[in-house]
Amino acid sequence: LRLVRHSLADGWAGGAAAAVLAEALQSAGELCRDEFGKFVVEEVLQHGLAEHRLSIMAALRAQLPQHARHEHASFLIQRVLRQVGESAGAAEMAELLARPDMVQSLARNQFGRYVLRDLSQTPGHSR
Repeated sequence: LRLVRHSLADGWAGGAAAAVLAEALQSAGELCRDEFGKFVVEEVLQHGLAEHRLSIMAALRAQLPQHARHEHASFLIQRVLRQVGESAGAAEMAELLARPDMVQSLARNQFGRYVLRDLSQTPGHSR
């Protein structure tokens, strides 16, 4: 997890950390659904560059219905809606989640209900 912070550093350590981080971001979809991988993704969301956050949001959006109902990935969607709420990617994710068919599907799932709760607290999406 410290690699995320070190990837911003100059020199060979920063370059090596950035390479490892780039490799992890290629597997962001899998990491989102992993019990421990979600911590890596969460750290990148908190401390990574904007391009890193966009990469994670793209991975979450790729399988948004499944991720919104998944125990670990839904937690990360909640983080995106709370922390990165002003970005275009987060707004697009919120719009997809707010579709009536998606709301019904999420309301029937324990983890989906958590996502809906955070979606309802996102500015412009309270329903």
